[in-house]
Amino acid sequence: MAEIQPSDLARLREQAEQLNRRSPQTLPKVTPQDVESLVQELRVHQIELELQCQELQHAQTDIEESRDRYRELYESLPMGYLSVDAAGLIYDVNPAGESLFGIGPDRKLKNFFYYFFSDDESDVARRFVRRILDERKPDSIELRMKRCDDSSFVSALQAAPVELGGGKGERVRVAFKDVTRRKAVEETLRQHQLELEANRVELQELMAKLFTAQEEERRRIACDLHDDHCQRITALILEASAMEKTIRAVMPSLMPRMSSLRNKLSDILDDFRHMTHELHPRHLDTVSLACSMRTYIKDFVEYADLVVDFHEQAMPAQLPMPITICLYRLLQESLGNIRKHANAKHVEVSLSGDNQQVELRVKDDGDGFNFADNKKGLGLTSMQERVRPLRGHVHIESTPGRGTLVTVRIPLPSET
Repeated sequence: MAEIQPSDLARLREQAEQLNRRSPQTLPKVTPQDVESLVQELRVHQIELELQCQELQHAQTDIEESRDRYRELYESLPMGYLSVDAAGLIYDVNPAGESLFGIGPDRKLKNFFYYFFSDDESDVARRFVRRILDERKPDSIELRMKRCDDSSFVSALQAAPVELGGGKGERVRVAFKDVTRRKAVEETLRQHQLELEANRVELQELMAKLFTAQEEERRRIACDLHDDHCQRITALILEASAMEKTIRAVMPSLMPRMSSLRNKLSDILDDFRHMTHELHPRHLDTVSLACSMRTYIKDFVEYADLVVDFHEQAMPAQLPMPITICLYRLLQESLGNIRKHANAKHVEVSLSGDNQQVELRVKDDGDGFNFADNKKGLGLTSMQERVRPLRGHVHIESTPGRGTLVTVRIPLPSET
């Protein structure tokens, strides 16, 4: 606690004497008992004053300790800290703020808005401080500030109003830090995100072109097989049939071998026809998707030991060809996976839609699998990439021993 100076003691003594001269000079008559009682009361008052003085001393000591702790904290903050009024007058700055602004050792404080902001940012900062004082609540902002050497930096400011008494007016406490590096990193990250998004869009376009080229290649190969190889095999079958008539008359013993040869050629022709149908079913261009799926399922069950039930509900009359081909291929892939891996006996296929989207569901009663361990498999990735250009989604539910459900949803293009 600071000691009372002699000049303060003299001033207090003078005030006490003035008050004494203003009071009556004559004392009332008192008895010795009254004097003794008065002395006792004065002693009690003296003790009370001493106790109050001790309490005041303790309070002042606590205040000074708190002030010292606040000053130590204020000066050791790693970010800039200052107080400013509505006019921009700076009252105090902590060492971190002085270092950030480049304020010299003379600690000459300058106008906050004029010296530490450009003309455009100065108006923004002025309105910001004014808003803090008017609304009486804290706020934050990012502005470009400048140092005493006119170099600039991006600063994040957090401000809160401060009530001051004694006619000192209103002030705002402002905490600020240099975020130039962070903003540069954010801008770099934003540019990378833009590049990634552009690459993602480009990749989707390439995937769409790849699937289109794949379908065109399938169509070409299917046409070549049908128009060339299938026709040549058909000609061989006709030639074998003609030779059977001659051999029956000349060498009947060769008839079984010729019949076997003709049957093998017929089997090869069936395999080629099935292959061309797998590559590109021609009826996709002429009939509905549901009819094409029924035809495929009918052919599928002939060589797969499976029972497949197909259900259609509320399908649009016509679908865009990319959607038709996509759903047809996904049905092929789903049934192929079931035949190869699921050990299923029964499959339910449902196709439904409205004016918003088309949904394909393929559910089997097979072995199932742990989806968490296989969600990055090539089959699922291929399905997802096939529907992605169409803004579709593939959802797979599977549990070991309880089968698998594949759900495909593709939105329909809106009519303009």
